[in-house]
Amino acid sequence: MTTDGTDDGKLASHIGGRLQALRGRSGISRATAARALGISVQAYANREMGTTEVKAVEIVILAELFHCDPETLFDGADQVWPGPDGGAGAAGLLADEVEEFLRQLARIRDPQVRRSVTEAVRALARAEDTPA
Repeated sequence: MTTDGTDDGKLASHIGGRLQALRGRSGISRATAARALGISVQAYANREMGTTEVKAVEIVILAELFHCDPETLFDGADQVWPGPDGGAGAAGLLADEVEEFLRQLARIRDPQVRRSVTEAVRALARAEDTPA
């Protein structure tokens, strides 16, 4: 998904800047980061520029690569993006659960297992959209 000038775009740009800073601090090349995600260098560069949103599983992989906690990628994000409904509502209530999910997902070392967990969550979400 590409971003625009909305608050969501500002969040993607913020996370992209954090990616670039953490990658530089770690001494890791864009090519190495791209390879870890299984994407092209240009696709990775788009994430750093904030023109493409970073997927949750990618956050976990990059946090491991950069030797940091996944939430480090969001440091300062509340300054540029208050969240849906200004941080209130259902999304605001889910913030703790999302953080816990990412923390637990980061503990899973096998990339295939992480992808399987992500796919399982997607399947559960799709099932919620299906009428009973």
